[in-house]
Amino acid sequence: MGTYFTSQRCRWIARTLAVAEFLLWGAFFIEHLTWFSELESAMPPKSIWFQQFAHLAFLIGYLSIWKWEKLGAIIILLGALAFFPFVGGPNAWWFLLFAISPAIFLFLAWRNEESLS
Repeated sequence: MGTYFTSQRCRWIARTLAVAEFLLWGAFFIEHLTWFSELESAMPPKSIWFQQFAHLAFLIGYLSIWKWEKLGAIIILLGALAFFPFVGGPNAWWFLLFAISPAIFLFLAWRNEESLS
């Protein structure tokens, strides 16, 4: 019975982190979108478009875990893995670990539930 509560706690920690990180990384996403409005004639390279798409993907993942946990966790993992290694600089792995923390807590919740059965 104690494991059940641990699973629930892990879920709520993941959801709380997802909301907080959605607000944090969402602010950076909006800031980066302003770069597109400052362009006068030249479009940014395809790599910038890819990075913005990856950034948007893990933001969508943060919201998705509220209804579809597994799908949201996968989207967070894929989006963050496609984004942070290219834009995170020397701290990319720390940013990546922080960004995927909701998915990590969901994994812990699922693992606890599996050990119950």
